[in-house]
Amino acid sequence: MLNIYFLSNYSIEFIFESLRKKLIEFQIEFNIIYPGFNQYSQQIFNPESELYTKSPEIVFISIDLNNYFANNFDLKNNPPITENVSNQIEQVFQSFEIISEKLKNSTIFIDNFYLDSTFNFGTLEYNFFNLEELISKLNSRLIEIQQRHHNVKIIDINALINKYGQKELFDYRLLYLAKFKWNKKGIDKLSDLYISHIKSYLGIRKKCVVVDLDNTLWGGIIGQDGIENIKLSNDGIGKAFYDFQSYLLKLYNQGILLAICSKNSENVVNLVFEKHPYMILKPEHFAVKKINWNNKVENIIEIAKELNIGLDSLVFLDDSKFERELIKQQLPQVEVPDLPDDPSLYTIFISELDYFNFHKLTDDDFKRNESYRLNFERKKQEESFSNIKDYLRSLNMKVEIKKIDDFTFPRIVQLIQKTNQFNTTTKRYTESEIMQMRNSDEWEIYSFSVSDKFGDNGIVGVFILKFYNESSKINIDSFIMSCRVIGREIEDAVLYFIVNKAKEKNIKTLTADIIPTPKNEPCRNVYKNYGFEEVKENSWALDITKKDFELPDYFQLISL
Repeated sequence: MLNIYFLSNYSIEFIFESLRKKLIEFQIEFNIIYPGFNQYSQQIFNPESELYTKSPEIVFISIDLNNYFANNFDLKNNPPITENVSNQIEQVFQSFEIISEKLKNSTIFIDNFYLDSTFNFGTLEYNFFNLEELISKLNSRLIEIQQRHHNVKIIDINALINKYGQKELFDYRLLYLAKFKWNKKGIDKLSDLYISHIKSYLGIRKKCVVVDLDNTLWGGIIGQDGIENIKLSNDGIGKAFYDFQSYLLKLYNQGILLAICSKNSENVVNLVFEKHPYMILKPEHFAVKKINWNNKVENIIEIAKELNIGLDSLVFLDDSKFERELIKQQLPQVEVPDLPDDPSLYTIFISELDYFNFHKLTDDDFKRNESYRLNFERKKQEESFSNIKDYLRSLNMKVEIKKIDDFTFPRIVQLIQKTNQFNTTTKRYTESEIMQMRNSDEWEIYSFSVSDKFGDNGIVGVFILKFYNESSKINIDSFIMSCRVIGREIEDAVLYFIVNKAKEKNIKTLTADIIPTPKNEPCRNVYKNYGFEEVKENSWALDITKKDFELPDYFQLISL
């Protein structure tokens, strides 16, 4: 259950109905807490307030500074605000500092500031007064707070208003009736913005974009029009496809996988990649390429299988309504947005898709596409070995295990929240919960990374240990590993480390649970295979005094 606390200086509760519907749509269990109109100051400055007793996982703070500006201008000043308004603004920033310190285990989402058009000084603005500059400086102060406090995230409400315009989002009649100026469209867009941040917090995002080629990455049909006649250039309608590819490259650089699913002749397509001067995307940008005349349903299933990710992690982009409808009907797990008929709208369309939510990019995000490419090289080498053990020895693998720190924290959160296949319990701990565990003597959280002769896979796994003082045992609360390294027996090296950790503490028994889900079959036997005994259904125990445990000779284990 996600406890969401709202604080504001206006009647923000009018967005709650829209927000609830969207949370239910994404199957997010939640509880919205709202202390009432303009209670943010009392809640934050009172150390015994409900805010601190409930200690919610998420707090949204929305302060509309425009409410302070009305009838509070001193035209002799620049910016033209009174001392009273300046003091109120300082109190707002003080409240941000206090809540960030007192709720270190909560994530604090703060709306940035904007200026109502009614307060713009027209021709005086930028020529005599600089009220806009004041707003810009205040938003810069918000960024400084975010940089000092890891638990603060900024919501760019200013960009939302600039995008749609105040006339589209506000109805000032409501301000006088209900102390809330967002109209129906504004409520919908504002709640969408908040949902995007909640999804990012929970790690809800798609992993791979699967694209068609003809009339999608370029205009025209390569097999009929030829390389010289397809529409792809840096001007005219060809630039629409050029810009679309540029946006896909941006997603690639954020760690989103790209794949091709196209009915085409591969040799003809390869000529475009090799010789067309305006091809932004290159063959190496695609983790999987299915360029053939097979049914696209079959191809997409194979793409998911080769990437070792679920069909629900895919987004399929195709200009053909027929192909889109086929995938929608045959593979309902795949996300299939309807590309506009006009290719000049492709880029803005994909930029507005709410599928790729991040608050921070980790080193592993930047490495992800390269690691998938290297995995294909590993598979090629594996085919040359008749014995899996010999193949594993040939990799020269190093497994590095490290206790959680500020550097590994974001990646650990990411793995816990989004990994499905090798995840023994699928407990979706939030940032605040992980922070609480990190600061508790009862828990230890570790990440592990894997490298071999092909390259560095980065941080690929997490395990969480719970210590019981009253009994001589450790519980493996969670054991999580990226699908990128499944099949290399990394789990044996990790369990060897845990066994030795227990021995160091004179602990005799390891316990662990498997909570089966539709997706976590790859880890169902991880404890059984290592010698654990099932003491009751899905609950396992290992008496580490009964035998000696050895590290497989194809690993070098490094503990930091």
